[in-house]
Amino acid sequence: MRCAVPLKSALITLLLVTTLAASAAAAKCDRLIATGGADNPPFLWRDPQNPKRLMGANADLLKTITDSLNLKLEVLYTGDADKALEEVRSGRVDLLVDAVLSTPELAHLDFIHPSISGLQIAAWVRNEPGFLYANRDDLSGQTGTYIASARFGSEFDAYVKNNLRLKSSPSLAEAMQNLLIGKTDYVLHERYSAVALAGPLGLLDDVQRLQPPVFSRGMHFAVAHDSACNGPWLRGQLAIKMTELRAAGVPQQLLAENLDRWKQQQLAPESNPQR
Repeated sequence: MRCAVPLKSALITLLLVTTLAASAAAAKCDRLIATGGADNPPFLWRDPQNPKRLMGANADLLKTITDSLNLKLEVLYTGDADKALEEVRSGRVDLLVDAVLSTPELAHLDFIHPSISGLQIAAWVRNEPGFLYANRDDLSGQTGTYIASARFGSEFDAYVKNNLRLKSSPSLAEAMQNLLIGKTDYVLHERYSAVALAGPLGLLDDVQRLQPPVFSRGMHFAVAHDSACNGPWLRGQLAIKMTELRAAGVPQQLLAENLDRWKQQQLAPESNPQR
């Protein structure tokens, strides 16, 4: 019985230390800095009114979550997708808003589940009869184009190497124009990105998207291992909120809204960001 009081005191001290540690961790995370690839509407693009800032469906979704958690948020432009990933890997930026799950990145990032949305990489062909398609194997023997900046992942890269004939193009507009004049048989590009980038130019009027997608993969929020904000509370809250918002259809709603916002911006000449 003599050890009862010291043991009780030790337990109280442990609880106080744990509480203080949790409070300190929480205090570190009253503000999140996020980034992502800057040229991927409707998911993410530079704000024409403030080119240092990123806007789009993913930014709006994360803002919805951080507002509910009473966290301040900045979604900043840090360069292209590769540069944005580098900034988050280093811990200089807390969170990547357009991360694609891959084994190498697990060494640097904690991926939040469920995903924000599914990226549907589709084959776009001329809107005319004669292209028989049931799955991606039917693209074998045809000549396709993809955008040079696209990153498909090692698994699909291996499939391309063994099964498809693809050449790169510097822009989706050029790829679509070459498709329409018959230089290539199809263009490989993400569904919503194609609508955003080629739609306002009228380049989708004479093409069609083949179903099912050539491949799909999820886009996630991912927190840097070296971020001061990375902890069980934040990761848990992000996962809970993502589950709730996906069940309510919010990511798809934000995609539709930002497709319209992007199209409206393309109608205004002054909308081009100053670099």
